Amino acid sequence: SEKRFKIVSKWETVKLGSIVDLVMGQSPESNFYNNQKDGLPFYQGKKDFGKKYLNEPNVWTSQITREAIKNDILISVRAPVGDVNLNPFEKICIGRGLGAIRSKKGINNFYLFLIWCC
Repeated sequence: SEKRFKIVSKWETVKLGSIVDLVMGQSPESNFYNNQKDGLPFYQGKKDFGKKYLNEPNVWTSQITREAIKNDILISVRAPVGDVNLNPFEKICIGRGLGAIRSKKGINNFYLFLIWCC
């Protein structure tokens, strides 16, 4: 059964899905991975997270499956689950271990990032 509760706040309460889009990663076939910078940088999990922003890429892919764009919030969806980072690059390809959270109503992604991570 679903429990209902009321949040008392002077701020409007909305469901997360009404203000952001979620792009779930999908890994390309491994034979398309490279270190010659062919295609887009490829990130597949938390191992390349920095303190706030993704570290420089080590792997690229020429088979683009799902993309994250600059300032998307990247969330780890495989163990460890829930860690977040910001994407500082124009476009990257994301694998199964990541999801990209993107504001759809002009809300600053850095603001959302601070709420999520801190």
